[in-house]
Amino acid sequence: MADKQSTEEATKSVQISAVPKPADKKSEKSASGSLHSDSADALENQDKSEKPGDQPTAYSMRPAFGEMFPLPTIKSIMNNVMTEKLKDKTYDKDVAKKWTSEIADEVNQQIASSSKVKRYKHVVQVMLGQELGAGATYNSRCCWDCDCDTSVSEVFSNTSLFCVCTVFGTYQY
Repeated sequence: MADKQSTEEATKSVQISAVPKPADKKSEKSASGSLHSDSADALENQDKSEKPGDQPTAYSMRPAFGEMFPLPTIKSIMNNVMTEKLKDKTYDKDVAKKWTSEIADEVNQQIASSSKVKRYKHVVQVMLGQELGAGATYNSRCCWDCDCDTSVSEVFSNTSLFCVCTVFGTYQY
């Protein structure tokens, strides 16, 4: 407790000692009688701006419980975008590149505009392929913090194509 008080006093003394210098410059230009009043006004203004008990905001190393990456919201965004873009489409290799870019951009924009994603950076990856009945394996790898960072994938398929959309969310320290 004594350390906390001495730290606050040291901070206040630094702030107060920095204030009279501009007032001294003003007072040199003005009459000699205004020296006392200018520095007193500056100190009064300084005291008004400081509130007792105000502490600087602590730097958070982990997201709070309610601020985790909102997986259901992200999954809903991905599902809606893929369904909207690919609902009645048939696979065409010439247009597939355009579709993947459109899906990734739309998902990215909707996630970025969401107010629930605070202090998270995200990466959107989309893979689109022709549905031929053969199996496919999709792997991804990343180095991250298992407590804060996460990923979510959603798959869309119809008779002609399949699409896998993955969003990686990493917490900004």
